[in-house]
Amino acid sequence: MKKILLSSFAIALQATAFAQLPVSTAPSNKSVVLEEFTGIKCVYCPDGHKIANNIKSANTPGKVILVNIHTGGYAAPSGSEPDFRTANGDAIAAISTMGITGYPTGSMNRHIYQGTAIAMSRGVWAQYATQTLGQPSYVNVALQGTLNVTTRQLTVNVEVYYTGASTASTNNLTVMLLENDVVGPQTGGTNYNPTQVNPDGTYNHQHMLRKVLNTSAMGEVISPTTSGTLITKQYTYNIPAQFVNNAPQLGNLEIAAFVAESNTEIISGAYGPITLTGFAYTKDAQVQSVSSEATVCAGILNPKAKIYNNGSSTITSASINYNVNGGTNSTYNFSGSIPPASTVEISLPAISFTPTTTNTLNVTIGNVNGSADQNTANNTMAKLNILLTTLAGQSSFMTMDFTQDQYGSECSWKLYNEAANTIVAQDGPWTNLSASGILLHSKSFTVLPNKCYRLDIIDTYGDGVNSGTGVGGYKLFAQGTTPLITSNGQFGKGESKWFKTASSLSVDKINGLTEVNVYPNPAKDIAKLNFSLENASNLTISVYDQLGQLVQTVTSGKFNAGDNQVDINTTTLNSGIYTVRIDAENGTLSQRISVIK
Repeated sequence: MKKILLSSFAIALQATAFAQLPVSTAPSNKSVVLEEFTGIKCVYCPDGHKIANNIKSANTPGKVILVNIHTGGYAAPSGSEPDFRTANGDAIAAISTMGITGYPTGSMNRHIYQGTAIAMSRGVWAQYATQTLGQPSYVNVALQGTLNVTTRQLTVNVEVYYTGASTASTNNLTVMLLENDVVGPQTGGTNYNPTQVNPDGTYNHQHMLRKVLNTSAMGEVISPTTSGTLITKQYTYNIPAQFVNNAPQLGNLEIAAFVAESNTEIISGAYGPITLTGFAYTKDAQVQSVSSEATVCAGILNPKAKIYNNGSSTITSASINYNVNGGTNSTYNFSGSIPPASTVEISLPAISFTPTTTNTLNVTIGNVNGSADQNTANNTMAKLNILLTTLAGQSSFMTMDFTQDQYGSECSWKLYNEAANTIVAQDGPWTNLSASGILLHSKSFTVLPNKCYRLDIIDTYGDGVNSGTGVGGYKLFAQGTTPLITSNGQFGKGESKWFKTASSLSVDKINGLTEVNVYPNPAKDIAKLNFSLENASNLTISVYDQLGQLVQTVTSGKFNAGDNQVDINTTTLNSGIYTVRIDAENGTLSQRISVIK
């Protein structure tokens, strides 16, 4: 569950060494300030996140400051996705000598280490971090903040001390507000930084730039910059309810500051702690949101609840009661850690109920840390309009057409008998194509009457099958040529769909057929048709084009009960989509096949 990831980070945060006030007056070497330019749709950015964090972990606490800046085309959201971009971040990326040519890329203290550009590929960050940490600094930085969680006002005090004289004509002080454990989408997370991926496929973004607290993204000029000078600054900022379209978690915020020569050549910097104040209660657990499946069939829900700690004490235990439509309560006893002003999403055990046309999931917090919550006004929340599926399968024989994009190894599907939680049919993953393109995989199977089924679509990479490397998708056919379920392939990590079969299924299919599969599909020379029969049957197997015209009679005769295989010669067929039809005395069935040359 995601709570494990969040709790682990909270513990690590408490152990981090901050350069808090008063500032040190002893000479020291430079700190590393690694500004990483990233985005939610950047394939290799999670690898950059991991490399940067490894650099931070490998060095003295507080000596490596990470700033993740979401900017550029790869940071642009789609649909309802969160927008993590900032005007400050765009301004930093636009520094004339930054020279960003790809993502992820990083600025190491805004110094040009290679060529004529500041930005460097992730492969050399560790090398130049070591080099930077070995260089003397003429300035020390320290800061600390106070955040009132009721008024949401952040006050940051910064001290800068010059242990030597600056060699530059101008020094700028920049103070940044960052946020950790920001939950959102991230392409490539599973492949390149799986420790930051949550069970639901979302990603925990760290050190995300939220705001530069100075008037300018480049900071402000400070003076004098002579040896022995102490400069103090104070900043106030009201944390908004949302940054663009996503809400910050007050307990996950952090502050950082650094001194640079003008807007480049960062000399040194530091993180600072934030003290939270203004809590009305010691114990105050709030149900922040409730989620579950949007559709039901068998009457099984897998609820999730986001619990926000609105009190000053860490929540280590809580009882959570939940029901559907006001029915019998189920209780889950949470045990873990929710720091003040932080949220944890808890996956509750599945609950069964008798569904109606429209259903409501209710969640209520009971005791907190072994006794009553001090504020019960925010302990209950409901998810409304959980609908009973209207999709109805009318045939016992079904066909799943799945069209992969270039990366077939990322995709698969499974069909479950929902009540029994057993797999009825499945296919994939498949082989990757050599280039951008598509490939059809068609599989047929049988279902039972008056049963609820759940179709699970999975993409381990998280970008679906229609994101620039082929226009894929899928269709589930229950009968005829109109699909019961269809998708354009833009389903991210995946999706689930529900349907219920009719109490009496059509019998216009071959009696006793249990599964049909054609492979390879698409075929070039020979395709193999595999099927199983419960009873021996006389069959005619033919191939028809998209106009419904017979183009090939493959075979005709008696087939034995059990598994059968028939070779279909496709060398004489043009490229395109064809239908393989099996005719018997009591009906017909068909399977689509793609032919390529």
